Amino acid sequence: SGSKRCVELAYNYLQETEEKRASTLDIMYSINNRRVTTGCRKTKETWSIQQISQILRKSPFFIKVGTIPSIAPSGSRSTCVVYECADISKVVARKLSYRHNISTYKSIPKFAREEYVKQGGVL
Repeated sequence: SGSKRCVELAYNYLQETEEKRASTLDIMYSINNRRVTTGCRKTKETWSIQQISQILRKSPFFIKVGTIPSIAPSGSRSTCVVYECADISKVVARKLSYRHNISTYKSIPKFAREEYVKQGGVL
């Protein structure tokens, strides 16, 4: 799904940064500025700051660590949330501990599938 792709791109970006944390605005710029080549076409992601913040807020793979002041592309001033990656083993263990599986293996992002299988999940 689209939100799973956004989670994977944001997680990969956070792993590449030195501090292992970034603001929602930085994550949006990195995802939207990467070029994707499919065959002979070049496409570009078009995530908005609202979409990114809603997905990161609801994803268990990210932890809110603070806020910073920022200037939006429109010029307005606001605060921006700073996220870092959660421990994958703890998130997967929590998902597998539920009595009824809430999420299927298809909803598990690629970076967490190895840990999902290691802890006894079935793909």
